[in-house]
Amino acid sequence: MAFIVVLAALALLFYLVRKHTGPAHLAVIAGVSVNNTFGLQFSEFLHNNVFTTIELDFIVNCVSILLILAFPMLLYLKSSRGGLFGILRIVEAAIFAAIVASLIAGPLAYFFSFDNLSTEIYSFIKSIEGPIILVGVISAYVDILTYRDRYY
Repeated sequence: MAFIVVLAALALLFYLVRKHTGPAHLAVIAGVSVNNTFGLQFSEFLHNNVFTTIELDFIVNCVSILLILAFPMLLYLKSSRGGLFGILRIVEAAIFAAIVASLIAGPLAYFFSFDNLSTEIYSFIKSIEGPIILVGVISAYVDILTYRDRYY
């Protein structure tokens, strides 16, 4: 149930807030890359030097959520109003929510248990994650390229 709630909440947030998602899309992809490259080493550093009493798995999952979800969400909420419109807006919100939800599903499963329906939806999204990320990156570039500053 937790995965479904996160997926629905993200889709609703991205649709209703109506901000430019392009930079946030690319920040999510960058967060995944940084997490895969440096996340474990940074988590071990935090575990050994700062949070010595907290277990390493908890720190690893928190760092993953920060890099993949929290920082891109700050960028999304700070971006300007606008973006795609109409049916493209719905598709963009659904794709962005699916990308973010599938990428944080591992850390999310650490904190919450997944029921059968959540597991099935996650498995389906994971099976088409590559094409979803490709479409998300393309829509991010379209969003960035079609952005018009009101001052010019």
